[in-house]
Amino acid sequence: MVRKLFATLCAALVAAVPSVARADVPPPAKVLSNFETAAPGNVASRDCGYSEKLPGLQQSLWLFCDSVWSGTSSGFWLGATAARGPFTAGQVPTGLTELPTPPAAVGTLPSSRPPAGFLPKPTGLVLPDGTPCSVPGSAYSASWISGVAREPSTADPNKLLIVYADVCVHPGGLPSEGFGLVEYLPSSNTLSGQTRVFTQLSGLPFQKILGSPVFRGGYLYLYGFTCDSNAWGACGAGRTTVARVAADPTSWRNGSAYRFWTGSTWSSDHTAAASVIPSATPLAVHVDDFSALGKGLILIEQPDISGAFRVWQASSPTGPWTQLTTGTAPCGAQSGLNLCRAYFGHPELSTSSSLMMSYYDPTDDHVSVMSVPW
Repeated sequence: MVRKLFATLCAALVAAVPSVARADVPPPAKVLSNFETAAPGNVASRDCGYSEKLPGLQQSLWLFCDSVWSGTSSGFWLGATAARGPFTAGQVPTGLTELPTPPAAVGTLPSSRPPAGFLPKPTGLVLPDGTPCSVPGSAYSASWISGVAREPSTADPNKLLIVYADVCVHPGGLPSEGFGLVEYLPSSNTLSGQTRVFTQLSGLPFQKILGSPVFRGGYLYLYGFTCDSNAWGACGAGRTTVARVAADPTSWRNGSAYRFWTGSTWSSDHTAAASVIPSATPLAVHVDDFSALGKGLILIEQPDISGAFRVWQASSPTGPWTQLTTGTAPCGAQSGLNLCRAYFGHPELSTSSSLMMSYYDPTDDHVSVMSVPW
């Protein structure tokens, strides 16, 4: 009993004292926050992991999807959570600090506080029968992050632009009923200009479920994807499309200002959008700008749920895209359709010789990062 009480007291003391940032580690490894390392038994299970370097700092913002945590603090958030912390190129971050819900002050860093909701819960989403998307234990509404990028000089380079889908999660499916975006100011941990750009309660067409924001030449480019032929956890045929809008808040908040690439021109008709990689078979894609490393634009394609991925490269958002390399994420025992997913590239972590790519490993219900030679 004395030993148990002593252990409990030690854990409480560790959790109460601001943690010292851990050294980053070589890949493959888990992305960890100070909450997870503050005390034995602290666990944060979460899906997807986008990141973006913070303006003027050797730190990056990480955005996660649904998160569940336990240990010195327990809770869950069905939607986006966020953390920030230092990074080292070629290494996996292990000293992130969980962010409080905006606009709460970030406070002294590092901190071992637990995760918290980042984006507010979306409202107005419905189930297929038209009733509200809110059934305890069965259906819920969530804003799921689909990408983040630093704004250019045509907007506010001190801010990050975050894009997301408003999803009604229920046993019959995961329909995206809205596409939205919001600006984030890291210096004050505040959100502004949140706008649902496209809404369709029956489910948006895939061309309007956008992600992977890329700023180029005065425009904001965003990507959509769909699998047209699913079979045994793999995609046999699919499409990846791209939309663009002027790179300023007034334009990107206005759905009528968006144009879709048809293969030869830009059209206001989303149904005219053409696939920019005809040979791709996407269950999911993620695009980011690696120009600082001399790699141009990089698209990571997920063709199945057993760990496979393909990496494509282009100099223009519309392509042509050239296949650069292929691989398999080290999820679980590497056998069968194990739901390995959420492959995202991280420019600030990558090097001239290695693409640093995060993935969700269902074996440990966590986001990890691996290195892919290129």
